[in-house]
Amino acid sequence: MAVDLYIYLGSYILFLLAISFFISKKQTDEDFLISGRNRGGWQILASKFAGAIGAGYFITYTGFAYEYGLGVFTMLIGIIAGYFIFAYWAAPKVHNRSKEEKFYTMGDFVFSKTKSAATKSLTNIISNLILFFWLLVGIIGGAKIISDFGLLSYQMAVLLTVLVVLAYILMAGFKAVIITDVIQSIIIVGLMILITWSIIGSGSVTQLFSAPTGQINIGVAAGFFLFGLLAIFSYSNMYQLCYAAKTKRKLKHGMGLSVIPIIFVAFLLLLIGLFMATNSPGIDSGLVFTEALKNFLPLSLLPLGVVLFFAGIMSSADTNIYAISSHHSIPKHGGSLWKIRKASIGLIIITTTIALIFSDIVDISILAGGVSLTLSFAMLYLFFGGRKSKKFASSIILSFVGLLIGLAIFGINPTVAITTILGGVIGLFWIQKEPKILKDVETHTELPV
Repeated sequence: MAVDLYIYLGSYILFLLAISFFISKKQTDEDFLISGRNRGGWQILASKFAGAIGAGYFITYTGFAYEYGLGVFTMLIGIIAGYFIFAYWAAPKVHNRSKEEKFYTMGDFVFSKTKSAATKSLTNIISNLILFFWLLVGIIGGAKIISDFGLLSYQMAVLLTVLVVLAYILMAGFKAVIITDVIQSIIIVGLMILITWSIIGSGSVTQLFSAPTGQINIGVAAGFFLFGLLAIFSYSNMYQLCYAAKTKRKLKHGMGLSVIPIIFVAFLLLLIGLFMATNSPGIDSGLVFTEALKNFLPLSLLPLGVVLFFAGIMSSADTNIYAISSHHSIPKHGGSLWKIRKASIGLIIITTTIALIFSDIVDISILAGGVSLTLSFAMLYLFFGGRKSKKFASSIILSFVGLLIGLAIFGINPTVAITTILGGVIGLFWIQKEPKILKDVETHTELPV
C-alpha cells in the first residue's frame, strides 16, 4: 500500500510541477500577477471550486453533519445564496472597475470607492488575516488526517505540501494557481465520488437521513446560514478572480456555477457524516472523516484517499498563499515579481512553523469563520454605493468587537457569527460630520467653515 501511495502521489506532484514549469516559459508579468486578465468561465469555475474545497472542508462538513445532521443544510442554503448574489451582482461591479483601473489587490477596489489609503491598507491587512486562518485550517487539517493513516508523519505531510505549492507559485504565480486548480478540481470530484460510494456502499441513501444525530439550535443554525451568505464578500481571492476574468459574462457564469460542484461535494460529505453517525456513534466530530476512511474504506483505495487530501490541501493553500503574498508587493506600487516570491517564501516559513506547533483543526475552523465575517458588511456598504471611509473602517472595527464579545459569551461556537455581523451593522451607523458651507457674498463661491 505504501508503494502505491508513493507512485500515485509522486505522479500527481510531478504532473503539477511540469504544468507549472511549462506555463512559466511562456508568460508575461501580467500572467504571473493576475493570470493575464483573460481567464475563461470554466477556469474561473474550477479555480473557485478548488479554492473553496480544502482539507478543512472535508473535516468540518463531515463533523458538522455527524453532530447536527440535516441542520448543516442551513450553511449550504446560505452558501448558495451568497455565491449567486456575489457572482451576478457584486462581481460585475468589481470586474468593470478592475478593467479600467488595473486592480491587483482587494484594497485597490476599496481605494477606488473610498479614496482613502488607510482603508485600503486596513482591507489588505484584514483580508490577509482571513486567508491566513484558512490557510492554517487547510494545511493543519490535511496533514493531521494523512498522519492518522500512518502512511506519512504529520511533519512530513506539512512539509511536502508547502514545498510543492511554493515551487509552482514561484515558477508561475497566479496563472499556475488557476491552471493547477482546474486539474485539482477534476481529481477532487472524481475521488470524492469513488470514496463516498466505497464507504457508504450500495444501501439506501434515504435511510441515512434518519441517522441519530444531535439537534441544531437556532443560534448555531443562524450562524451557519449567515456565514454561508456573507463570508464570500470578505475573501480577497474572490476579487482577484474578478480581476483575472476575460469578460464580465464569463466571470458571472463561472463564479455563479461554481456553487454546483461545491454543493455536490458538500452533499457527499453530508452522506459520510450521517453514515458515521449511524455506524460509529460517540467519536470526536473532528475525527469523523478520518475514522470513515480508516475503518470503512477498502485498503486498496487508501492511497487514493491520501492523494485526495493532498489535492484538497494544495488547491486551497496555493490560492491563499498567492493572495496573501501578492498583497505584500506589486509592481505598480513599487514592488517586483521577486518581492512577491520572497513574500511567499516568508509566508511558507511562518505557516509551517505554526502548523508544526498547533493542530486543533475544529476550533481554528470556527474562529476562521468568525474572522471571515469582519469585512462582510463593510464591503456590502461599498457595493450599495457607500464611499465614506470612516463608516467603512468603523464597520470592520466593530465587527471585531462583536467577534470578541461572541467568543466571550458563547465560546468557540458558530453562534459568534451573529455578534460579529451585528457589530458590522452597528459600525455603519457612524455619523460623519460634513463641513458647513458658507457663500462668499461677493464672489458667490462656497467656502467650508
